[in-house]
Amino acid sequence: MNTPSVCLVHSPCPWLDDDHLEPPLGLLYLAAVLREDGIDVAVVDLTGRPVEGCDSGIPDGHHVYGFSTLTVTYGITLGLATAVRRRNPSALLVAGGPHATALPQRLLDDGFDVVVRGEGERSLRQIVRALGDGAVVRGIVDGVPEADLDLLPFPAFDQVDVAGYTRIVDRRRSLSVLTSRGCPYRCTFCSSNIMGTGRPLRFRSPENVAAELSWLDEGFGIRHIRFQDDLFTVGLERIRALAPLLARQEIVYRCFARVGTCSAEMCQLLAGSGCRHVSLGIESGCERILRSPALNKGYSADAIRATLQSLATAGLTVRIYLLVGVPGETDDTVAESIEVLRRCPWQEFIVYPLIAYPGTPLFHDPARYGITWLDPDFSHYIQVGRGRSTGFTIRTASFDEDQVRIWRDRMILAFLAEGRRWAGDSREFQ
Repeated sequence: MNTPSVCLVHSPCPWLDDDHLEPPLGLLYLAAVLREDGIDVAVVDLTGRPVEGCDSGIPDGHHVYGFSTLTVTYGITLGLATAVRRRNPSALLVAGGPHATALPQRLLDDGFDVVVRGEGERSLRQIVRALGDGAVVRGIVDGVPEADLDLLPFPAFDQVDVAGYTRIVDRRRSLSVLTSRGCPYRCTFCSSNIMGTGRPLRFRSPENVAAELSWLDEGFGIRHIRFQDDLFTVGLERIRALAPLLARQEIVYRCFARVGTCSAEMCQLLAGSGCRHVSLGIESGCERILRSPALNKGYSADAIRATLQSLATAGLTVRIYLLVGVPGETDDTVAESIEVLRRCPWQEFIVYPLIAYPGTPLFHDPARYGITWLDPDFSHYIQVGRGRSTGFTIRTASFDEDQVRIWRDRMILAFLAEGRRWAGDSREFQ
């Protein structure tokens, strides 16, 4: 075999109001890296399509098929891989992404030839090279994270129809950009840490980020950006260096922050460089729940108040993410959370139940955190779906799924009643 061809597949998620918000950034990075090696690569994004029959959108004839896996859509992805295997019996099936990283052996047992754990750019390139050299490639491969993110090419956005995606920032079509990889915090429940556990937090240089923003403007007419970093506001010195370049680009953007990282100076830097919207995982306003080992948040209700006030003073629109159903939750803790947060300045919110995603300590050692039952059906592991639906997937000795549903409804209704906006109803930021 000479140079193998590669097809990278992104699965649909029928449980969302809109699963075609933005291109699959991880696969576009993979495609860009493979193309640098002269490898023929295609990206097939099946989001926005009905699940039934969508495998027909995957072309035959490639030597390698790579599938990005998420827990909630894993059943769909496995079905697509099975269809590809049936039509292309000699092709190599590779799985990557959070679900594959969390449960690699299970995916091998399900029929994938190779499972890549963690970041996949270097590893997939090595797999394709080895296959081209005639090697038999099988088993679990630990991804080797790129130490210098500036060495990565910009994502291959030309592989998809950029104009067809629906993500908006400040009422304009947008694309996502990553300025860093990893997170310095280790929230027990956080699925974002699955890909980064044991891997260092790394940053692109401000100049490299600015170069991508210019490239997106010139090539795709995009100047509205969603910075997709797990935590954009880590490192005041970094933002001091980055903010002037963002301001010079005259972009409009939204980003993700964390309580305790939003000083008055940080918020002013954000607002002055084009930021209009900040999202934070507040989780709860109750001190007892914030101290729960099932969260491991490491901050107080006072810190929440201070952070939200700093963001409001800078004139930023704020979205908060909230959890109910943490072990130890009661009617009183939910009431306390509502009372604390209703006194704080913010505009948008989402409430979802605690979900023990594979790869998190909650999933692999539930008893340690007081969880007595986990739903075995991964298709239920969705935070927010159509019409504010969600998955109630855990029980403890003191509450079940029905009780968590009641708490969630109570919190949603309380905040809607005082004029706060459910995030999915926003017409400015999606």
